[in-house]
Amino acid sequence: MQVKDQSARMQRGVGWVLVSFLTTWWVFCHPSKAIADVVPAAPASDLRSVVLTGKIVTMNAARDVWPNGALWVHNGVIVAVARDREALESAVGELPNPAGDAQQIQALRAARVVHVNGVIYPGLIDLHNHPEYAIYPLLPIKRKYKDRYEWRFYDDDYARRITNLNTLLTAPHYLDLALEVGRYGEYKALVGGTTSLQGGRANLAYAKEECLVRNIETSPVASRLAFSRVDIGRDAAEWQRMREERNNGMLVVHLAEGVGPRMANEFEALKRSGLLGPELVAIHGVGLTGVQFKEMASVGAKLVWSPLSNFLLYGQTADIAVARAAGVKLSLAPDWTPSGSKSILGELKVADLVNIHQLGGTLSNRELVEMVTINPAEAMGWQGRLGTIAPGYLADLVIVDDSVDDPYRNLVLATEENVRLVMIRGDALYGDQTLMGLFRFAGELEVLPVGRQGVSSRAASRVKVLAPNCPATSLPKMSFQETAGRLQQALLLRPADVAKRISLEQFSKDFLICGAGKPNDVPTSADAQRLLACRFQLPFETTRLSPLATNADTQFFKTLVTNPNLPSYLKRLPGYYSTNQGAKRSTTQSPAGSIR
Repeated sequence: MQVKDQSARMQRGVGWVLVSFLTTWWVFCHPSKAIADVVPAAPASDLRSVVLTGKIVTMNAARDVWPNGALWVHNGVIVAVARDREALESAVGELPNPAGDAQQIQALRAARVVHVNGVIYPGLIDLHNHPEYAIYPLLPIKRKYKDRYEWRFYDDDYARRITNLNTLLTAPHYLDLALEVGRYGEYKALVGGTTSLQGGRANLAYAKEECLVRNIETSPVASRLAFSRVDIGRDAAEWQRMREERNNGMLVVHLAEGVGPRMANEFEALKRSGLLGPELVAIHGVGLTGVQFKEMASVGAKLVWSPLSNFLLYGQTADIAVARAAGVKLSLAPDWTPSGSKSILGELKVADLVNIHQLGGTLSNRELVEMVTINPAEAMGWQGRLGTIAPGYLADLVIVDDSVDDPYRNLVLATEENVRLVMIRGDALYGDQTLMGLFRFAGELEVLPVGRQGVSSRAASRVKVLAPNCPATSLPKMSFQETAGRLQQALLLRPADVAKRISLEQFSKDFLICGAGKPNDVPTSADAQRLLACRFQLPFETTRLSPLATNADTQFFKTLVTNPNLPSYLKRLPGYYSTNQGAKRSTTQSPAGSIR
């Protein structure tokens, strides 16, 4: 037995050296696919050279789906993918190989083989989010707004629930929890199968260094990064900065978020400023006209659709049928948790209902999956790097239960509980404990509260775990429990806690602004109460930390169905989460009605 183990270790060692050379040679010979951190040094174990077997939905040009597929991942890169294990060896043998086919096959055979017992998709790319607001629950919206300016700047309740509270939580001179807030947003994204995320503010610590999910504003997937903006064109200097950003990367902007002429005029102002082009990724587009969609399509501009947030706030969403007919490339994303889905998986179900009940089934299940994989990858200029499972692509993958025969419908119906594994940069970061244990050491993993309480369905009862830390960065170690505990404690707004965290200098500055006199030399709970009241108009109401998964959030659907702007058919959304997740279902079963 000892001789056999030594032989196996020697074989794996040879395989590591050879496959590291081959991967390096591949990137060198394909500079368009090169990226600075694609080929890190091989670790001491074989955890980063693995063959995954299962149903593979490639999203390649032919849209190949292989029920018994196999793919080889090494050092964060997909080396080869094929319809079965035997074909994988053939595919590897056909790769350009300066070291010889036999040695390359030997390296493949030395890799660990993991049968995932699920469906493997390209990682989900979220092009519209605000991760630092993922801590907040769904807002109890009671009225219809015209546009984003109305609720952001003229709604006192919103200011107290979100704007003021978030400033208190994240500003370094107040409670200084920006790292915790951002990390929580990434946890929630991972739970929903997201591998790339928009909206991380590069000036905050969690987004400066790539830690868990990719942040499109900072991740070096391609030579050009993204620049994200909520407000646009407030003065000439801002228009100039936007032109400079467009020249250096993709311009991801909130555009026409609302109804009426003012929203259509935003588009015209953007066009006059020379910003309408292939670099433009427009978020929302609720107020855009058919003519404007045609103009977008003619220059290669893209649209990101966030239907739930649109309906909850404005009572309508972008005219997706017209945009699609015009030829605009469409992506789907959830916006933020205060007025949207918790993740892309949730937004897929909203889009499904809109498609069935409002669009007349215009969108196929495959198109919906394209809107969260290959389409956002193309919008970002990442084609050849992400959005597809193919040789030379980065190994960002999501694996979910095989519950529905149609592989595209399977993803549309999948909930957070069905996520088996999320892999980013070839690292297994989140998933079922039994599967994660094949990739990570037990001490690296932490159990997450994701399943439904009191529900014994097969998927809901599985234990989910997370690798919460980022050892390759300067970011501090921080478990989920530590992160959630600090945030929930801060949300209680206990005056004694506030008094301890804020400096006397800051108390004095704010008291001067408020006309509240002077604080004590050592700030007291009474001082903190005065500060909260005069500076932030708090406390307003109790804010609970928003749970990571939809089914773990007992208030989500209660709040959702009371929204006065919601179309009646969207009140069927809970049906997607009440079925026996994890059990095999036919393609004709749906909480939304018939499926094509």
